[in-house]
Amino acid sequence: MTDGIDPRHMEQFCSEILPSMLTEACGVVAPGAARVAADIRLRAEAVAHLDQVTREVLATPFFEEAFFNDPPDAPPWLKALTTLAVRNSQLEQLHADGPVNGGGITVITTYALGPLSHLMAARRRQPNSDGNADSPFTGLAEEYPRAWECLTALRQGFNTGGGRVGYTMPAAPPPKLPLPEELTEAPTADHLQSPPSDLVKTVVFSGIDPRFDQTTIAYLKTAQEGDGLLLGLSSLSRISRNSRKLLRVLDFLLAYEAKIITTNTLLTSKDVWARSKHPIKPNSEDIELTGLGHLEGLSGSHRKTVETYMERINRLPRR
Repeated sequence: MTDGIDPRHMEQFCSEILPSMLTEACGVVAPGAARVAADIRLRAEAVAHLDQVTREVLATPFFEEAFFNDPPDAPPWLKALTTLAVRNSQLEQLHADGPVNGGGITVITTYALGPLSHLMAARRRQPNSDGNADSPFTGLAEEYPRAWECLTALRQGFNTGGGRVGYTMPAAPPPKLPLPEELTEAPTADHLQSPPSDLVKTVVFSGIDPRFDQTTIAYLKTAQEGDGLLLGLSSLSRISRNSRKLLRVLDFLLAYEAKIITTNTLLTSKDVWARSKHPIKPNSEDIELTGLGHLEGLSGSHRKTVETYMERINRLPRR
């Protein structure tokens, strides 16, 4: 322990506090709570051993949603990193299966901010770009270079207050569609209104499952066909909370020159845009992405692309 920084806070959180929260407040059985705690401990150590730039690039897909997390005055990148290490862990499986609701997620991630901050500060003197052998983040920059460069540029956009950031997409062989054994059929999300599109069907699927559901395969195939896919999502976490899968999908889409818009960003194969001034809170249950209708803080191609997207979906017949 140095300068008031104590990495044991994270150990205590994972070994005592979190299991108690899960078993007593959420009704999770003890083995399940222990499994989640062990996964969070591993992910937190992996994140803590990375240099700050690498950490933030990995957390970039979750920046816009985490920006609004509690507590309001916490540093935005710390909240995004807590999402990466804690929210995107096996905790997501408990959320998908039912025991941990949105309120429980909020309490857990808010409590984890301090312990994770202490752990990262304690490991800062020994950064390692690959973390450790068990890290779920090892090799992502090399395996998905297009996605990595894109997210690096988006990180810069967030750090400079929005606007456009250009980048050069690395040369790499064209990616292939997932293999048949990687596919699965996910149930339809009947509690949500169907989106006004035949491309995206709303399904219920764990955010950390490495497999590919029918919705994801549909937009990958559309992108590969070269029809100029314009994909709207509330945030990049809708692709996946599994970082390897998220980067794989993003790398695929960029390789085939698709454009991805979220509530606050536009990603293309040559530049990225982030909303300037005040961001809009993403709403994952708002299938029609009405948040995109707020054009404040959008400029240039970002604004025009959003207007094009909104015009397209408004012309589609409602079901």
